[in-house]
Amino acid sequence: MSSRTFSALDEETLRQLHADGVSRNEIARQMEWSVGTITNHAQRLGLSFDREAVRAATDARQVDLKDRRQRLQEQFLDLAEHTMTRARSRYLLTGFSHTGEITTESVPEPPAKETKDFTLAASSAITSALKLAQVDAGDTGRENARGLLQSLSDAMATAARELGGDDADEYGS
Repeated sequence: MSSRTFSALDEETLRQLHADGVSRNEIARQMEWSVGTITNHAQRLGLSFDREAVRAATDARQVDLKDRRQRLQEQFLDLAEHTMTRARSRYLLTGFSHTGEITTESVPEPPAKETKDFTLAASSAITSALKLAQVDAGDTGRENARGLLQSLSDAMATAARELGGDDADEYGS
């Protein structure tokens, strides 16, 4: 039976997974170490699995990722706009003459194939920007649903207390 040593790479992986808000048990599973080993090395590295601290780290990471997605969205939209401008701008054709010399000619707009390529590239950039926007819209939708469910739960608990008196406590209200 071979023994493994917790390496510098393992430490870095542990730090990253912890920063991402991954639970101790999940880290142990992903890294294929025992929970005890992960606990010992996390303590040695000054990492805590306090749920509130992990939740705060996860929330901060989500904010950072949302900011990155928004920056990428802007870059995709800028790229799409630039590409569409190129599809409607003067275009420099380069080719060879009948004698084999390189020739160039400026034309009012790109040929059909290049215009199609520019348009497809712009469309792809816009699609990517929209997908990134949907990720954040999904976060909002989940938060709204969570808030709605909590409000509904609170209202049901209040109604149960008002209608049932002490019996409401039996149901966790």
